[in-house]
Amino acid sequence: MSGKLGAVLAVMALLAPAGAALAAEPGDYNIGFVTENTGPIAFAGLSYWHGAQLAAEEISASGYIGKGAKLGLVDKESGSDPARAIQALRGVIADRTVIATSCCILSPVAGSLKPIAISSKIPLVIFGATAPGLPQAPFVQSMTILPGPKDVATAKRAAEVTKPKTAAYFVAADNDAFKARMAAAQRELEAMGVKTAAVVSVLSADTDFTAAATQAMGVKPDMVLVYATQTPAVGIVTALRARDFGGTIVGNDVLSPDPVFKKLGPASKDVMFPISFSASMVKSDAGKAFVAAYRKSFNADPDIYSAQGYAVAYFIAQGLKSIPGKPTREGLAEALSKITVLEHDVYGGERIVEGQAETADTLIVSWSPEGKLAPWPSAQ
Repeated sequence: MSGKLGAVLAVMALLAPAGAALAAEPGDYNIGFVTENTGPIAFAGLSYWHGAQLAAEEISASGYIGKGAKLGLVDKESGSDPARAIQALRGVIADRTVIATSCCILSPVAGSLKPIAISSKIPLVIFGATAPGLPQAPFVQSMTILPGPKDVATAKRAAEVTKPKTAAYFVAADNDAFKARMAAAQRELEAMGVKTAAVVSVLSADTDFTAAATQAMGVKPDMVLVYATQTPAVGIVTALRARDFGGTIVGNDVLSPDPVFKKLGPASKDVMFPISFSASMVKSDAGKAFVAAYRKSFNADPDIYSAQGYAVAYFIAQGLKSIPGKPTREGLAEALSKITVLEHDVYGGERIVEGQAETADTLIVSWSPEGKLAPWPSAQ
């Protein structure tokens, strides 16, 4: 991808904080990146990886962390398997060129790596796991924009607009994070007077949702809410639409990548879901530069996953540039734990609260017939 960054670097020069001291000594500083580019969620893993790759190239080319200081990525594949991820993490920790680590789409995998990072005294920055409570100062930080609060805001908005009397919930019974997200939305809706008609359990590995959709349709809900990973979420929506369900369908952020629209086709019509980042609705200057550079490098729009991977590299780089002299792993962990405002904010309004990245806004969207994310029509 070298030679593709000229326009972006010009924008970055305009965005650089005036008088910022780039303090890191010349040298190579690597992030041990535990990738998930194979296995059942490789579609997301590749997106995180591409975002991090792009950021590392920009940071090195621009001198963001110091003259002669380069940021690199040392990748080890985990395939979303906890045992393999542990082995991968131990491998990058043993590499003394690695100053920090990053990992994990699945929360159980992140949870298994967390104590290893802490005991090894190396920063671990999470790029995808959605379980709350994973950060632990100073060694574990999370750049994941947690979807739980966005799910609740979306369910509430859907109920305010469509005024349902009953709701049915689909939930991945083998995923604690989705179970918690569903429970939070259910509490909000029941407090608004929306009765629970059914809770239909599915498994993340399921592929046939005929019986599940029939069960939900049998209770005639006004609204259906889906809390599951991408494959079952797509299957559930498709099965409901195939049975002519005409009520409101509320999904979650797993429905936001472009390949999902291609899988759903017409079934995507009016299915609403929350996102924290959209290439078509980005507002910040840093976000616009990111979108332009990503399109140039990968010939595709970035999604929330690539935005979070990109944010990880810049977050670590911001910590590095704040350390006089030669950074150490422990020194970097302390520096990262003190960051509350990001210099390179692709979302606009992002902040770090007790090691957890947050954004102020919830974008409630649906797919347009042309395959573009657009504000949910009823929310305009």
